[in-house]
Amino acid sequence: MSGWAIGFAVGAAVVVVVVVLLLLMIVGARRVAAKAEEILSALEEARLNTLGLWDVATTNATAERIVAAAAGAREALAGEARHE
Repeated sequence: MSGWAIGFAVGAAVVVVVVVLLLLMIVGARRVAAKAEEILSALEEARLNTLGLWDVATTNATAERIVAAAAGAREALAGEARHE
């Protein structure tokens, strides 16, 4: 074989290896992108499912006001019952 033929064979082999590696990288990137979309969807679903937790402090404060008002009403009614 002449030097040119060996050079072309080595060059073709290098091109084939590079193409195969690039195709593997593209396939891997597509898989990563698909997984990222699944993760993003799951995170959005989790966010929607936990939105109510942000209102717990407000609900707790309202419950405390209701309990305080009920206790005050009970004391007032108990005081009226003693005066009768």
